[in-house]
Amino acid sequence: MKNSLIKIALITFSIIMVMSACSKDDEPSKPVDIYVAGSEYNASNIQIAKYWKNGSVVNLTEGPGQARAITVSGTDVYVAGFEINGIKRFAKYWKNGTAVNLTDGSKWADARDIVISGTDLYVAGTEVNISNPVAKYWKNNTAVNLTDGSKIAEARAIAVSGSDVYVAGYEYNVSNVQVAKYWKNGTAISLTDGSKVAEARAIAVSGSDVYVAGYEINGSNKTVAKYWKNGSAVSLTDGSKLAQAFAIVVSGSDVYVAGSEYNSSNESVAKYWKNGTSVTLSDGTDDALAFAIAVSGSDVYAAGKQFISNKAVAKYWKNSTDISLTDGSNDCDAYGIFVKIK
Repeated sequence: MKNSLIKIALITFSIIMVMSACSKDDEPSKPVDIYVAGSEYNASNIQIAKYWKNGSVVNLTEGPGQARAITVSGTDVYVAGFEINGIKRFAKYWKNGTAVNLTDGSKWADARDIVISGTDLYVAGTEVNISNPVAKYWKNNTAVNLTDGSKIAEARAIAVSGSDVYVAGYEYNVSNVQVAKYWKNGTAISLTDGSKVAEARAIAVSGSDVYVAGYEINGSNKTVAKYWKNGSAVSLTDGSKLAQAFAIVVSGSDVYVAGSEYNSSNESVAKYWKNGTSVTLSDGTDDALAFAIAVSGSDVYAAGKQFISNKAVAKYWKNSTDISLTDGSNDCDAYGIFVKIK
């Protein structure tokens, strides 16, 4: 009887150990819908804003425009970008294909990122005043200026955590040098000291931690891809070659950054970094860039473009396997990606 109890205990312990060894990354991936925002030139050489759902295209404009970011809430698809009408350029977003203007077209404007938080919609972008671009965001279509227009500034990305609104971008300083920074509820936090050109391109918030991705030029005049965690810089490249970081996402304790780095043949290689370790997405024979990144379970998705026969092909990569969204007959871009579990 005693031996039987010992055997049962050992079997039970073994089962527990096996279950403990299985992480979430070992779980089978759930079915997802993949949304990618971008643009494609048509036969008349006009850039058309569009997005793709699982590879099927949805045109957002008939005339010149560009889609820069995409998010999905329930069954609603939101895309941020701009559209040009004559000499007017409108910052706007589309909800299920219907356009909503954020600006009146009297001044140059652009929308770069979009998020939904509860019932509120936030869009980050830029609008030129009399002389300079002003960094701003819109909450439910109402503009909030982040800079006063006395110096050049742009807002590139937005994140919302609770009642706090975070916007990443840059602003020129008094020495006319571009400073990477983010704004929390309108208060600016500089990420670089203004001695070298830098830019913040993306932002993510996880708990009390704020992550910002971008680049800074080093002493050799090379752009270094990096991210900042709570203001402390983490370099992703060594500065020997040109590199940039365009997007960031945090999943659990893992930090993913999408971007590009030139190789020894002077070709731009699309890649992402997971906790600082690079994962190459393109083979380096043609220029390629990864502009956006998303994580779902154990799967990593990145969106961007790759030049093939001198034409930019919009595509995304799933776990380093590339899926082309266009056939290469026209120049295209893919700037944003959103992955939704079905």
